[in-house]
Order: sequence, then structure tokens, then C-alpha cells
Amino acid sequence: MRAAGVGTRSTGDTVGAVPGVVFLNPTAGSELSSDEVREHFPGHRVVECPGEEIPDRVAAIIEDGSARPDFVAVAGGDGTLRAAAERLAGTGLPLLPIPGGTRNHFARALGIPDLETAAKAAQAGTVRRIDVGDVNGRCFLNNSSLGLYPKLVTRRESYERRMSKRLAQLKAAWEQIRHGHRFRLQMQGQWHRAWLVFVGNGCYGEHLLDFTDRESLGGGSLDVRLVLADRPLARTRVVLALLRGLESSPLIVRDTCPDTELGLAQGAVEVALDGEVERLEPPLRYSVRREALAVLVPPDRDGDAGSG
Repeated sequence: MRAAGVGTRSTGDTVGAVPGVVFLNPTAGSELSSDEVREHFPGHRVVECPGEEIPDRVAAIIEDGSARPDFVAVAGGDGTLRAAAERLAGTGLPLLPIPGGTRNHFARALGIPDLETAAKAAQAGTVRRIDVGDVNGRCFLNNSSLGLYPKLVTRRESYERRMSKRLAQLKAAWEQIRHGHRFRLQMQGQWHRAWLVFVGNGCYGEHLLDFTDRESLGGGSLDVRLVLADRPLARTRVVLALLRGLESSPLIVRDTCPDTELGLAQGAVEVALDGEVERLEPPLRYSVRREALAVLVPPDRDGDAGSG
């Protein structure tokens, strides 16, 4: 994943001499072992525990002011990182993401593609503050969505093993739009029928459903996209737009804004937060927590934590 402008600023600090704590989620889908992590993080405390326990472990560290570590590292997927970030946001205690999941979008956006790079950030990295997205008090690092998007991503990635990214995206989108369920929502005072809503933390690519390449992480903005299902021949028109590679369509409503509110014609709804699904009560109030999360970035990312 690329992030041409992370939209952050340095706190002016680098990592000090206090040992960090490294949490390893052994069920996150990676092949990282505790021995391998300890080898790359000598002198730091490595704790192996299930992903669902990590938020409470992080909260306990924050509450114990007498033993505040230099940083909290998490080896796991985006969902595990999100849960840890929810506790760390606003505390100033830096989060160091270690790619240990299936996709690792957040770690890659910060220029950390592997364990070795994360170890360099722990040794001589720079602390930066970045934005996090918020919906009804729950945070997200990459994006939040309703409707078809989570299944679309899963299917597209499975198809990419045997075809081009564009064809994989087209096939996955057609599959989900053909069989998916529409829902009613209100945005900017208007009611719509839609297949999906995507809300990104920062700006993503220009293509209709390009929800993986992030152009910026920060800047105080949300990238909101609504795929409509209430126009004549909507299914066919969306697929044709994807096939032609168009970057705009009357079936796609896009807005870049600091906050937005989505009303829904139903009760509690499933909302994806960095790939993990939570049930939230509408209306869904989205906003940006400006520079709420401190993160560690590698030393060679000092000039621009999001370039690459």
C-alpha cells in the first residue's frame, strides 16, 4: 500500500532507553513465532496472547503509570492493531505495528512491510502523531464500511492469485453486486438505496472501488464513498464503469470531509472497522480524531512517514 502524504508531524522525539512491550497474536494469520520476534527485539518484553486479550493488556499498561514502557508494539493484523490503538489514542504512548496478519495495510502505510523494519523503528525510529477515524466512539485506522465491501475485498484478493488486479476487482464487484442485499440510508439529508458505504481515514485512490491504495493518511479528512443501488440498470452500469476503468460515475457518491452522519432505516447494523465487524446503533456519526495516535516509524521515514 502506498501513502504519498501521511499528513503527520514529528513530535520531535525518538525512542529512548526504556524497554518496550511487544504483543504477539499467534492466531492473526502470519507465520511469526515468539522466538523470531524476541530475536529481533532483544531487551524488550515479548508477550504472546490471543488478539482479544491485547486491548485489556494495553489498558493495564496505560493505567500502571509507574512502569510506562517506551512503546507498545503489536504483531498482528489490522483488526488487532485497531483494538490496541483504541486504547492508546490520546495517551501519547507510541504504537509500533508489526506486520503479522493477512493484509497489514496500516503497517505498510507507515512504511513497515516486515519484522526487520519494525525492529529498526524500535531501535532508532521517530515518534509521529497521526489521525484516526471515529464512528460512534469506536476508532479505525484504515477504513470503516457497511454493506458489501468486506466480502468484496476477500473475494478480490482470492482472485488476484490467478488474474490481474483490475479483472479480480471487476469479478469480485460483479459477484457481490449481483447477489448482495441493498439497504436504505440517509446522507447529507437525502435518502438512498445503496450496496455499500466506505469511509476511509485519509484519502484513497481515484478509481471507483479502489479502496486499498491510500494516497494519504491524515490531513483531518475522511474519504466517503457511497455505491448507489436506486438508479435504473444500476447493477449493469456499475460493472460497465469498472470495466471501462472510469474514475467517476453517477452511481458513486464521493465526499471528502472532516465528519459526516449516516442515518439508517433499521436498528443496530453491522459495521466493519479495519476488517473486524461490530454492531452499532444508528445514526453513525463519523469524524476524525486529529493526531490522536502516536506511532513509531522507521528512521529512513523521518522526512515523510507515508512516502513509498
